[in-house]
Amino acid sequence: MKYDLKNVTDLLRYLLPKPLVPVRWRRRMLVLGSGDPTRGICSTMLAQAFQSVRYPILPQVQVERTSSDRNDSDSEREILNFRHYSLFTPRDFDLSPYFQTIKPTVERGFDYKKLVWDEATPPVSAGRRS
Repeated sequence: MKYDLKNVTDLLRYLLPKPLVPVRWRRRMLVLGSGDPTRGICSTMLAQAFQSVRYPILPQVQVERTSSDRNDSDSEREILNFRHYSLFTPRDFDLSPYFQTIKPTVERGFDYKKLVWDEATPPVSAGRRS
């Protein structure tokens, strides 16, 4: 699959620290991707998969005040709202309290200097693409 560059542009506009338009209008200006089912970005595909089974990533939390008829005391409950799956970035999965990053090789004393590399294939430099 190819990357959805329209969605990447939308994410940049959504995540800019100083948007050119007021925050309340920012969401309405997004195109939310190209709509082409053969294009995507990996965090979008993961977010869509988790949201399809109603698993939270970084939901928007809305606090609702409720009052009980029994004792007239107010209480609060949290209602979770899904963000559109195309607005997630890989960092959202790291920040989410519902996911744990597991790197077992690092925890077991991983040392990249001990890796054995095929010397016939040099690493790709920043200026060269294969």
